[in-house]
Amino acid sequence: MLARCVTQHRPSPARTVRRIACLAGLLLLGCAPAWAHKGSDAYLDVQEIHATAPAAGAAAAAQNEYRFSLAVAIKDLDLVVPIDANADGKVTWGEVRAAMPLVQALANETANIEPQAAGQPGASACHLNWQGDGVDRRSDGNYIRLAAQARCPAAQGLAFRYTLLKEQDANHRLLVAGRVGGKDLLTTTSPQQPSLVLSAATGASAGAQPAGSAAAQGAAPPSNAWSALRDYFSLGVHHLLRGYDHLAFLLALVLPLRLILWRAAPAIGAAHAARQGRAPAGVWVALLRAVTAFTIGHSLTLILATFGLTEASPRWVEPAIALSIMVTALLNLRPLPWLRTDVLALLFGMVHGYGFAGLLLEAAAPSGLLPWALAGFNLGVEAGQLIAVAAWILVSQPLAVRPWYPAVVVRGGSVLLVLLAGWWFWQRIG
Repeated sequence: MLARCVTQHRPSPARTVRRIACLAGLLLLGCAPAWAHKGSDAYLDVQEIHATAPAAGAAAAAQNEYRFSLAVAIKDLDLVVPIDANADGKVTWGEVRAAMPLVQALANETANIEPQAAGQPGASACHLNWQGDGVDRRSDGNYIRLAAQARCPAAQGLAFRYTLLKEQDANHRLLVAGRVGGKDLLTTTSPQQPSLVLSAATGASAGAQPAGSAAAQGAAPPSNAWSALRDYFSLGVHHLLRGYDHLAFLLALVLPLRLILWRAAPAIGAAHAARQGRAPAGVWVALLRAVTAFTIGHSLTLILATFGLTEASPRWVEPAIALSIMVTALLNLRPLPWLRTDVLALLFGMVHGYGFAGLLLEAAAPSGLLPWALAGFNLGVEAGQLIAVAAWILVSQPLAVRPWYPAVVVRGGSVLLVLLAGWWFWQRIG
């Protein structure tokens, strides 16, 4: 069927329908699992409770005591542990309690402190034994919360190994925050990465770590402004490119634009021309203004919400994001000449900003590192946005010069976006 879409050259109603069907299949395959800007994330909070000094003349080494709290989405855990036992799509408290022993065993295996060197004083107590600690409600659903404590030699490095969902979800991330060694901690890791160093080994004890461990290799803990900026920049790019509804809104904005790089052709689609009232030469200016306005909008609400100056409930933000896609796509089909696209992008961008803010708020970033995390995340989102727009421009080049482009790509794509956004809206109000 896809071959027929490519080989037909003269537009006709039947062929147009076939092309739209092909495009629908590709779109739905790529966007079926979308849910807001929220990817698969877990949250780890680490707090150093106190240090225990050895008694005079005692052989035991000084130790530090740590408290760990881990929150993992039930929908993610259900990929590994059958929490939804009857597979009815609804998880009850009874099902959570019944699955808790399996969840605890899974956490002990996949989220634990890297083993200390054999024979070192206090090494036997330096591990986590996770216990159920309740259920949290977050922006993307319910999370099982686990808690554990550990007592580890103060002079040895402390590294955390996390491999949950390594085989099931390559995009899964662990957001880590807390305070260790008198310093704020804020970073991210994934099951595919090496162990995360929480505190570095000191002195001769660095050589006493197990061979190949992160602590033995002298890795430094990520507890400064630069590491927070770097890690959250990467997280921003990741979440933008995994935020299918954000990408769908960007697509709805740029669909009417015929951005021709190397061939002479009409520079602007009919829908956009009617809405913008601009000459073809202004198509690149129109793109710049729309994307910039969208950036300003979601950056503004992201900053305000992260610093607690305003707030919005995901119960209305998530459906509103779906509506923003639907309205923008409908305006491609029935443009309003008096409505400016950049104003529309600014207003809807403010709604999308609340969708991003939930991630930073739920990460519980320490106040000293929060501005750096916010700056890095926002820059990462913008970098991901530029990547997405540039990719669309390159992909659309062979099609934009075709006579059927406005009917098939602009109108057909807008119809598909309306249907997709309507489906998301229905899911989010349910």
